[in-house]
Amino acid sequence: MKLVVYCYLSMIVLGVQAWPTVKRSFELYPGAAMPYTEHRIADCMHVASEPGDYIFKKSAAAPPAAPLAALNFNRDATLLELEAATSEQLEAAAAAESVCGLYVIGEPDTIVEITMKHYDVNCESGGLMAFVDGWELNGEYFPAVKDHHRLLEDRVFEFCNNNKQWPRFSNKKFFRSSQNAALLQYRIPTRGSFVANVRFHKISQPCNVLVQDTAAVYQMSNFGHARNCTLSALFPAAVSLGSLRIGGKTVRAQEKVNYDCHQYEDRLDIGGSAGLDTTSMELASAVCGASTELGPEQAVFCGVTSVRLVSTGRYQNQAAVIVRKADEHDLDIATLLCAL
Repeated sequence: MKLVVYCYLSMIVLGVQAWPTVKRSFELYPGAAMPYTEHRIADCMHVASEPGDYIFKKSAAAPPAAPLAALNFNRDATLLELEAATSEQLEAAAAAESVCGLYVIGEPDTIVEITMKHYDVNCESGGLMAFVDGWELNGEYFPAVKDHHRLLEDRVFEFCNNNKQWPRFSNKKFFRSSQNAALLQYRIPTRGSFVANVRFHKISQPCNVLVQDTAAVYQMSNFGHARNCTLSALFPAAVSLGSLRIGGKTVRAQEKVNYDCHQYEDRLDIGGSAGLDTTSMELASAVCGASTELGPEQAVFCGVTSVRLVSTGRYQNQAAVIVRKADEHDLDIATLLCAL
């Protein structure tokens, strides 16, 4: 009996001593103690660069405007009143069918993770959501279709709620992007809601990068792979290069950096375009060679300024790209002016 009592007391003492260690083990995960952050989506095109829950809710839409034939117009109704009524109907219909988006952008060396914690988007009412690996705007994509390692059909995942499905399954979904940009599109004609949790994860070998800073230095490299990597800024920009090493030994052995390397397979293309699709961008220069000195600035006045590293995989290509927003004072260093 004494032995049983002794073992029991020993277990209590050991348990009390072990508790502080167990408690401290939870402190190894500081993320668990992070404050809960909520962001309300109010704009149809909402740009997000912070982690947290992004919440959207749409109440039942107002009843549609009555058709023109059912309106009680006086005989003296003017053409202006008729046009105003028609305009209101068209605007209401356009608002109901509009496709909106949560455009997420992170640091250059991150990827985006989106977890759908909840979504009430009815398929039967025409509601639809879609995750896009990258950004889409006016039918154009970043990264461009030809520059991405995944096919376009594998980059877009559509989903909605099927309320007739039985048994009903959990509607939680999980997505990850291939670069620092991702898009959550949604069309909710009548009513609906969703909660999307956004997180960012560091990666060691970034390739395609969407620029969010108006002045920064970016490291581009193919890391020995045969691929195209594109850096795109959604504004006219002044670009300069430093720590450049692109191409084979014969190219890198030249005395000066070559800004006319269109004939070489490994090169750095600098140019611009009106939209996100950079495969059809106008070229300002094609660079190759090697240098540790900062090169001259050149300004690209286009809606989107892009720097694409084209690599065959035979060489370790890399470059430090300095990007800043261009203004009217940079017109004298402009190498490309896109048509407005």
